[in-house]
Amino acid sequence: MRKLASVQTIWDVQPIEGADRIEVVSVLGWKCVVKKGEFKKYDLCVYFEVDAFLPVKPEFEFLRDGCYRSNDLNGEGFLMKTRNFRGQVSQGLVLPLSILDGIEPLDGVAWKTGDIVSEQLGVKKWEVAEIATGSGRVIGDFPHGIPKTDEIRVQAEPGLIDEFKGLPYYISTKMDGTSVTMYLIDGEFGVCLFCPK
Repeated sequence: MRKLASVQTIWDVQPIEGADRIEVVSVLGWKCVVKKGEFKKYDLCVYFEVDAFLPVKPEFEFLRDGCYRSNDLNGEGFLMKTRNFRGQVSQGLVLPLSILDGIEPLDGVAWKTGDIVSEQLGVKKWEVAEIATGSGRVIGDFPHGIPKTDEIRVQAEPGLIDEFKGLPYYISTKMDGTSVTMYLIDGEFGVCLFCPK
């Protein structure tokens, strides 16, 4: 399950060359652009992953110019996408832990790294409706019995690196942002993929 919105730790803070009001922080294995001076190393924060769809609420209105989306499937909200600020790639959104003020911590005591807060903040995954086009046809749901190629991204779970120490491994790069599964069942060939808009 993806952690669309979760409490995380800031592991590093670095300046952005030529930028006076922003800097870049490291959260999990991702880099995110934030307001300068807003965070320091080891602060807790709320991290919103790419593809997180934030609801229309006053605390998220600052996102309206670049992130507002509306469609029949998702309704209105703010879509987190990879963006570029002053030459620095930003993969998601990092906000202060104060965004959770007034919400009871999961353990009833204090927020901790890894707490998933998607539901509490009304965050859901951005979905794109299926549309049949002239270049193909949408058959329906993913075929039964075929495992989905849903690999965990090491940036989202950096602790996995320790599990592979001393073991053979391979590194792959997802070049175009689309996963694909091809199959041949009873002589019928098919392709399953997700094409984000």
